[in-house]
Amino acid sequence: MENRYNVTIEDGLRLDAIVKNLNVGKEWSNCVEQDKEIIDACVKMVRPFAIGIKPKGEIFANEIAESFQVKVEELRNDQDLETFESRYLKQKKEIGFTQVRKEIHKPNIDAWLFQRMHAASDDNDRWVAVLNLTHTEYRAYWNRFHEFAHRIAEPPQLVLPYRRDEIIRTNPIERLMDKIAGNLAFYPDLLRHHLRGSIKNNLTFDIVNSIRENFAPTASLLSTANGIVKFCTHPTLIFIAEMRMKMDNRPETLALRVIPQARNQAASESNLCLFKNMRVPLESCVYNTFQTGNTCFDIENAKIWRTSDGKSLPDYNVFISAIRLDNRIYGIISK
Repeated sequence: MENRYNVTIEDGLRLDAIVKNLNVGKEWSNCVEQDKEIIDACVKMVRPFAIGIKPKGEIFANEIAESFQVKVEELRNDQDLETFESRYLKQKKEIGFTQVRKEIHKPNIDAWLFQRMHAASDDNDRWVAVLNLTHTEYRAYWNRFHEFAHRIAEPPQLVLPYRRDEIIRTNPIERLMDKIAGNLAFYPDLLRHHLRGSIKNNLTFDIVNSIRENFAPTASLLSTANGIVKFCTHPTLIFIAEMRMKMDNRPETLALRVIPQARNQAASESNLCLFKNMRVPLESCVYNTFQTGNTCFDIENAKIWRTSDGKSLPDYNVFISAIRLDNRIYGIISK
């Protein structure tokens, strides 16, 4: 079994509670195998809500929210915030919801999940997932399912809210919730209706966007790509590239560098991978897309991708699809 994380006492207790709540053991064991058991248990709990519905991600989200008594509130501006406060602070006397106004304009906070203190057992808003859309909406679809993951996996407790932000996103609980969310947001039994024969070919962003528009139009292009890559028959991985320095923040290290995202089992088995902060080769079509903004589809030799110590990827051809959105490149590599 592979051990991955050092955890605080508080996080360890929460992880133990998740394991017990889902009946997958007596305590958290910090291993990949148990993560899979936790994810499988959460997927099993939502499976009934996928039966007989249209294969649409947003419809599935509504079914989960209703069944688990979660009200999703989307806040885009000050008027939305005032309406929200009127409903929960003034009418329902939920004083803890004052937290939202204090934090809503912080750029790194995506969402909160509250368990209401004064809710009746049959209220459809015993839990409230608040999505912060004041800065951007591109993570709204994903964050909805991330908050559902907290609701499904963790036992009821009034020690809330849970915040979805850049700082805590890297801790073991949030990483586990992201894994659960990935299996819910792009639920296989529903997503397969939209894949057809496309996953037998090299994946491109045209294909990803077509699937996104048909399955979950409110999902981001990146989350959709990460969600469908595991169904591809070719070894395939997803990456982001952006101008950034190395960890030591020396200006001379500024370059177009890679942030790896999802990859499928076939990619793992064939050792198709990119490394964090790897430079994008100047001769790659990915770099051309960054410079020109033109979407690319190309075949190139993987050995031009090199690490800072001079090592290169193996000598084989790969298919690349890249697209520029704002100052970022989203890329797909297939073997």
